[in-house]
Amino acid sequence: MLYLNSNQRYDRENGSATITALIVVGVAAVVISGLVWRQQLQIRNIENIRDRTQANWLQHGMIDFARLVLTQDMRTNQSDHLGEAWALPLSDSKVADFLKNADIPDELKSVSVNGSITDAQSLFNLNNASTASGLLVYSRLLTTLGLNPSLAQQTAQTLQERQMLFNDVSDLIGIPGYNDSIVEVLRHYIVALPITSTINVNTAPAEVLMAVFPALTRTTANNLVQQRSNTPAKDLNEISTLLTRSGAGINVSVDANLVNVSSQFWLANSEVKIGNGVFMNTSLIQRSLTPLPSGNYTQVIWNKTNRMLSE
Repeated sequence: MLYLNSNQRYDRENGSATITALIVVGVAAVVISGLVWRQQLQIRNIENIRDRTQANWLQHGMIDFARLVLTQDMRTNQSDHLGEAWALPLSDSKVADFLKNADIPDELKSVSVNGSITDAQSLFNLNNASTASGLLVYSRLLTTLGLNPSLAQQTAQTLQERQMLFNDVSDLIGIPGYNDSIVEVLRHYIVALPITSTINVNTAPAEVLMAVFPALTRTTANNLVQQRSNTPAKDLNEISTLLTRSGAGINVSVDANLVNVSSQFWLANSEVKIGNGVFMNTSLIQRSLTPLPSGNYTQVIWNKTNRMLSE
C-alpha cells in the first residue's frame, strides 16, 4: 500500500486547488465576455433603432416639404417644367445647417440629407398598356430602347388576365420575356401609376418623346428637349410649336389623351445618412387642383424605405 506524507498530500491538494481556480477564472472570463458581447449587441440594436427612428422623422419631414413645394407650384403655374422650383435637388445638406439656432443632439449634427422630386408623368405609365394607344406607345418605347417590342403585347395581356393594375415596375418580373436586367433598364423610362395618365412633354426624356411622337428621330427629340429648356410649352398648341422648332415637321399629331404639359403624380426621393447607415426613401405623391378626400391638395399614394450600410 502506498502512503503519502504530509508534504506530498499538501502539494497534490495545492495543485488541485490551482487547477480549480484556473477553471473558475476561465469560466468567469467566458461568461463575462458573453455578457459584454450581449451588452454591445443590445447597445448596437438600440443605436440602430434610434437611427431608424430619426431617419423616419427626417424623411417624413422631407415628404411634407415636397408636398408643400408642389402645392405652392400649383398655385402659381398651370404647367409643369424642369425650370421650376420643384425640380431643384437638395444635395448633401447637413441637418445642422437648417437648425443653426437650435440645440440639437451631437449625433444629429453630422447627419446629411439628399432629396429630389421627379415628375412621375415624365415616364410611360405601365398601366397605360391596357389601352390601344398606350400599347402602341409602349411598343415603340421598347423598340427605341433596343428591347423586344412584343413585350408590350405580353404586358397588356397580363393586365387583362389579372384584372388588376401594376403597383410597381418590379411586377413585370415573372411575365414571360422579362428578366432583372430588362426591368432595370426600363426603370429609367416607365412607372406604375394608380390610374391611366398622360405624359408631360415638358419633362419626358428623349426616348419617351420618341415613343409618343413617331415622327421624332433621336436628333429631333434631343432638339425638342433643348428647345423646351428655354421655352417650355404652356398648352397643347405650344407642344405643336416645340415639335416644329425641333424639326419634326408641321403635321405632327398632338393627342390630348397621350400628352399634356401638367402633371398630378410625383416621385419624392430622399437619402438620409446617419450613423453607419444610409436610409433611402421613395414616395409617390398625387396632387390635385381640387381638395382630395383628406381635405388636402396632395396625398401620399405609397411610401418605400430601404436601409444600406454606408461605406
